[in-house]
Amino acid sequence: MKPGKANWFAVVTKPRQERIALENLQRQGFECFLPMAENPYQRRSKKQQKRIEPLFPRYLFLNAIADTQNLAPVRSTMGVISMVRFGTELAVIPEQIINAIKQRITPETGLIKIEAIEIEAGDKVKIFDGPLTGLNGIVQEKDSNNRALLLMNLMGRPTKVQVDAISLQKTG
Repeated sequence: MKPGKANWFAVVTKPRQERIALENLQRQGFECFLPMAENPYQRRSKKQQKRIEPLFPRYLFLNAIADTQNLAPVRSTMGVISMVRFGTELAVIPEQIINAIKQRITPETGLIKIEAIEIEAGDKVKIFDGPLTGLNGIVQEKDSNNRALLLMNLMGRPTKVQVDAISLQKTG
């Protein structure tokens, strides 16, 4: 953290209260950034509306000069849980990262466009989220509800497992 210079910090919010935290922090005079994206992995609602969600659920960014601005009120702000720390030090988010995120914003919508990764039968994948994190498999089929049937080697036997396709990444 550079003394006297504004830095970006990560703020942890309560579940689904990112916008409430943003509004309340801005009312207190803090500069904040809450990147939003259209979720390409979830089906649209019954009204066929786009699912607009925070790019980083439960997080937003706050720009402040920690030496001169009192950050104590941040943690008692409605919608906020805490600020990200490493030990006793606030975690500083490099400005290049914030700028890179801002550059991905589509001017027409104000949203960050995320492309869904298409998987097909036969693709080798790795699970990166959920109880089977880190395990590999081969896609057998994918259904219209964005679920994938994988063939995996569990406990020395080939086993078919159904998982959310959103939790997969291609490995080869």
